[in-house]
Amino acid sequence: MSDDLSFSPTQRRAPLIFTRICRQWREVALGLPWLWTQLRLIADDDLRERAYLYDLWLKRSRGCPLSLKLECCTDLSEARSLLQPYIQQISSLELTFWYCRDPFILEDFHGLKELIVRKYADDSKLAIERTISKLPVNLRKMNILDLPWISCKQLDFVADSGWAHLTHLEISIRRLDAFPRILRLCPNLSSVTILGIFDQIENQEPVTHTNLQCLYMCPSLCSNWDMELGLFKVLTLPNLRVLQAADMGSWPQEEFQAFLTRSKCSLECLAFRGVSLTDQQREEYAALVPCFEIIMKD
Repeated sequence: MSDDLSFSPTQRRAPLIFTRICRQWREVALGLPWLWTQLRLIADDDLRERAYLYDLWLKRSRGCPLSLKLECCTDLSEARSLLQPYIQQISSLELTFWYCRDPFILEDFHGLKELIVRKYADDSKLAIERTISKLPVNLRKMNILDLPWISCKQLDFVADSGWAHLTHLEISIRRLDAFPRILRLCPNLSSVTILGIFDQIENQEPVTHTNLQCLYMCPSLCSNWDMELGLFKVLTLPNLRVLQAADMGSWPQEEFQAFLTRSKCSLECLAFRGVSLTDQQREEYAALVPCFEIIMKD
């Protein structure tokens, strides 16, 4: 996505402003399809009044990959109909759910590579769950950090076909038990960011994930900052290269050392912020990892 172009179709910003300068500028602007590849659409009760403008904008993209932002405020059937001719062009999509109870079905968005989902009203909870339960098989990146914390129970309704192809995931979880479950659903993940409620894992089967290279962890809430959470006891990550942990309290030294030995991974970067380490632990990690960093809190 280009930061220089506006997602909103307004006459005072690019690219529409280029069509109002003179005939020559208009012809140039209409002849550059990439100028028309970003658009913010609002699916509300007034969508029909704007549908012609949206459609005209999308036609000017002439088959180029599209990056769209869709604000879901009401019935989404009209928005789906409007986007239907361009579904295979949409490579990046940001969905913002306001007061919307209908899911936005994504399974046939075969060109979609990146998805962001945001939520601003509790009425949309079920709609969002149904939206992300079935993902298109070509989707590679998904950011759902803004959603309410995802639990194991919610993951029971996920169709793993689309999730299995994800390579990058950013997610907030309700309990740390959900993380091993996510790794099983997403065997191709290379990078994952997890926020949310971190508590001690109980009765989890060990999980080995051979593709994960980057792990970023930061609890919004931890049940006991001095308790070993047990996460590294159930994980084996042989290809882990980058680990960043924030606000974890006391670091589970013995548990983590056993994890490193079991995984036989070659960590290249280890970064902590808001994690309690002894001087000896700092020295050991500095000698073990090429890039070891303690990030100071702001």
